[in-house]
Amino acid sequence: MPKALQEDLKVLATAGLILTDAMIFHEVLANLKTEIETLSQVKAQSNVKKAFEDEWEKILKIDYEPVFELALKILRNLPASPLLNRELRRLLDVAYDIASSHALLKHDLMGRVYHQLLLGKLVKYYATYYTSVPAARLLARLLVTLPSPLKVNEIPPKYGEQPFKAVDFACGSGTLLSALYKELEARHRIKADEPTVGKLHEYMIEEGLWGFDVLQHATHLAMTTLSLHNPSTSVDLSRIYALKLGKFDKKAFLGSPDFFKSPDISPVKLQSGGVGAERVGVSQRREAEGEKVPNFHMGIMNPPFTRSVGGNLLFGDLPSKERKELQKVLSGLLKEEELTGIGQAGLGAVFVHLADKYLNEGGRLGLVLPKTVLAGVSWTKIRELFLEKYHLEYIISSFQGPNDWNFSENTSLSEVLLVARKRYPDENSDYTVFVNLFRKPENEIESVYIGSQLAELYGAVTPADIENANGSPFLVKLHGKKVADVYSARLVEEAFGHYNLFGQAELNRISTLIRGGTLYLPTKGIVGRIPLTTLDSFIDDIGPDRRQVHSAFRQVRYLAQAPFKSLWGHEPDRMRCLEQDPNASLEPKNAKDARNLWTRKGNLVIVDRARLSTYRVLAAFLTHDVLSNVWWPIKTTSSVKCRNYILSADETAKIIVLWINSTLGTLCLLTLSEVTEGPWVAFKKTPLWKLPVLDIRKLSKKQVKELLDIYSQVRNSELQPLPKEFKAPKVRKKIDDKFNEILGLNVDLNTLYGLLSKDPTITGEALEV
Repeated sequence: MPKALQEDLKVLATAGLILTDAMIFHEVLANLKTEIETLSQVKAQSNVKKAFEDEWEKILKIDYEPVFELALKILRNLPASPLLNRELRRLLDVAYDIASSHALLKHDLMGRVYHQLLLGKLVKYYATYYTSVPAARLLARLLVTLPSPLKVNEIPPKYGEQPFKAVDFACGSGTLLSALYKELEARHRIKADEPTVGKLHEYMIEEGLWGFDVLQHATHLAMTTLSLHNPSTSVDLSRIYALKLGKFDKKAFLGSPDFFKSPDISPVKLQSGGVGAERVGVSQRREAEGEKVPNFHMGIMNPPFTRSVGGNLLFGDLPSKERKELQKVLSGLLKEEELTGIGQAGLGAVFVHLADKYLNEGGRLGLVLPKTVLAGVSWTKIRELFLEKYHLEYIISSFQGPNDWNFSENTSLSEVLLVARKRYPDENSDYTVFVNLFRKPENEIESVYIGSQLAELYGAVTPADIENANGSPFLVKLHGKKVADVYSARLVEEAFGHYNLFGQAELNRISTLIRGGTLYLPTKGIVGRIPLTTLDSFIDDIGPDRRQVHSAFRQVRYLAQAPFKSLWGHEPDRMRCLEQDPNASLEPKNAKDARNLWTRKGNLVIVDRARLSTYRVLAAFLTHDVLSNVWWPIKTTSSVKCRNYILSADETAKIIVLWINSTLGTLCLLTLSEVTEGPWVAFKKTPLWKLPVLDIRKLSKKQVKELLDIYSQVRNSELQPLPKEFKAPKVRKKIDDKFNEILGLNVDLNTLYGLLSKDPTITGEALEV
């Protein structure tokens, strides 16, 4: 099917969903207001299209504009025909069945259908990755049940002494707000002496839950989803707003980021005719003039993550000129807010800062973010924000390979759920709980059960300290089977992705301790110390990135006599050995630029990204200096002064290559990785300077000679892909044994090999537990 036709069908499907949604709400209203005909009465008429138009016009006179105005516009734009009449009857039957079931009304059914429809253009351009319902409920469970001044036994619910308010600045179809609603209602039923669910519903819709988005049809679903949680209770207004994005009358609108400048919710910021077009009413219109975004006690959000790099289109499917203007406006806004430097992480980082701006001290954020937030260079400012102002309470990751590293429904990219409490000025941070799920909850009941177990661990996590060799992880079980490892750490370093790089807690303990030079094995405890330093002790430069290489050169067929040589690409079946010849030549696009870039060549290369399930070597020694498009070329120092000898640049490079491809060296390298999608990881230049490597300067001349000898023996030996190599190590074991001998480590690494051979981060597959 042509792509254009696919997109047209998705637009039509979304329109059908909005019509169905309106029909469901129509039936609910008909049960409350006798002047409105029921769906059965509409169906009995010969012209269903005309009957719905008449009824929805009647409803709009009462108001209910956010639900019915968009649906009525869609209906009026559909040409009358027997086919349309027949299909509307089919939608009506579906709506009738749903409206008849209180269970279906309370579940985010429309949101789930909507998420499945948005797998095309809107997802690509707006990065609207919608949270799965189980993940949303797990996040909401923790937000509501963790210790806090939240009191839900009275109406309105209080946070301390203030009426409770929560927000989602990128609410989409309302899945996260809906999950929060359910948790608040459940807690109210338990805590209140005499539960008044109707009054709770009225407050939560009218004042308690706030949502903003730039997709009008999404906010339409969000508002109706929340309203249908208790359809028998009439409410007067909602706090769901559809915001403008783009240029309107020569003025630029950024959506929610406009609230950095001012909390005003003026009509000029809102989409005409949409949810929140004026002071939003579910059943009564009021002017929005004078409305302001308040401060909140909770923020729950899966923000858009689009970046204006690598072909991504920041600010959606807007014309190129308009998009560039909005990027310029955003850049200026961030500069005014002293947030320069967060742009590389894209809109996700912008929305996190926006949520922080409107969150009260003592309040909590529940976020769904790309896993790169834990270690990515572009997310540095966000981690600094967390460390400075928050107690990052929970970090939840999925290790359910091969395609379930995510918590959003329409991506396979690795994501995390974060729960963070905004500290009071004189308050110190505490342990962070890491939750590594081997199987994600499949439904809301499982989410509630797992969330309750996690909440019970709050404040009692010291024994599970990952940096304590005698600590023990907690286990989360479901149906009698382990579904997660849970442990803790104190976050003091700016990058903390290494704490949950692997699915298994013990592997994370091993790799965390090895970073500091301590060798720990689960069956033995601490078994020795390794003299480590950082890579910058032995190198002069890390060469250019792929963008710079592509700008100065074009890759051509390899010629031995060509002056500019390259290691081009990373084909795992070809990159089998520690030592490699160049495989391509480079032809300058601009002679001056090419010569300048060529000064940064090197014959030690470290991979800039790797699929750990298929790659064999992560560093190599080149027989000639090269530049590369997927390897970092590294220039080693010409002479390294050791105890009683001097190492040449080539000798230093060979020992570093040997170290990185040893099991312990591989662990050190992986602790610097940015996880993109399960075993698909990246290594950025800035962290590489501080890569932990063996301190060669502390070795004797004899020990160095032995390492160079073992390099000569294995340099052309074929290594297997990492999972196979760890399952039955041969070449790697030979390297490991030599390092163990030289360092005086009388240890058996078979336990470590076994853990690595089955970990999802290495294999890309689910862990058998």
